[in-house]
Amino acid sequence: MLGLRELSMNKYISYLFCVPFALMLLTGCPYKIDENFRENRIELIKTNIIGIAGEYSSEPYIEIQYSMADEEKSEYNKTVNIMVSPPYVFKNDKVYMTYEYVEYKDRRGPLQYHKTLLRDFEEGGAEYLRIINHSPDKEVEFFVAGTQTGKWPNNEYRIPSVRYKKAPVYFLLFPEYKYTENVIMHDGNICYFVDDRCGDLILTEPWTIDAITALYRAEYARSNEVNLIIDIFSLTFQHRMIDLVEGKVAGWESYRDNIFYGVIEPEKELRGNKKIWLLSTPSWMFNNEFEKGSLR
Repeated sequence: MLGLRELSMNKYISYLFCVPFALMLLTGCPYKIDENFRENRIELIKTNIIGIAGEYSSEPYIEIQYSMADEEKSEYNKTVNIMVSPPYVFKNDKVYMTYEYVEYKDRRGPLQYHKTLLRDFEEGGAEYLRIINHSPDKEVEFFVAGTQTGKWPNNEYRIPSVRYKKAPVYFLLFPEYKYTENVIMHDGNICYFVDDRCGDLILTEPWTIDAITALYRAEYARSNEVNLIIDIFSLTFQHRMIDLVEGKVAGWESYRDNIFYGVIEPEKELRGNKKIWLLSTPSWMFNNEFEKGSLR
């Protein structure tokens, strides 16, 4: 017969073997992910609208450097350099971005894929941007208005959507692109666009850069009269812009700490970084995940 010491030792050895096996069963096996394929891919995309406001001058003093798709070299960007004077709207319809494409499968589901945007703020990268204020005494303001290339609920919708009284700021700047049909929200409410309606506003002519800038300025000053909303065109999931900038809203991690308005002081510059939402990305891009889905 085995002594007590030998029995204790056997139990201890059995325990050492059983615990890792149990942990493997509980955590490893049911959720094991088998990666089938991974590669970097390139896609042509446009940028969001950035408005620049300030004192006009016959001699341009705002320099803008940015990446644009090179028509002579496929899948490569070239650097463009322009000089402008406020008010000015910056937009870029063609820039190549790079994302990582991965196909994978867990043991309980179908083949999955996801795309993750590879951020690149250096010259030649999709998010390369410099707005330089060369004036020795004039400050300028900027705002990110987003863009609208489709409408919810289809997957053409791009983010971010910045809205004032249910009207996308992009439409206030460019009424010619306004929806011509009303949009039904997630919660069943209707946002009106028929005729001259644009959300809760009547839109008969474009708003000026200065008028839009005043909205952003008031929002960031926490005005009671102005409330700008960032969302995915849904009344259910709307959030006040300033709260997201300050990171007080749970969830919606992609919006946290992003900059949608600011001032460029004399002889200073705004440079593209993780806080500026430059690319007009699909509405499903949250938490830096560009796209995900199922391959059936």
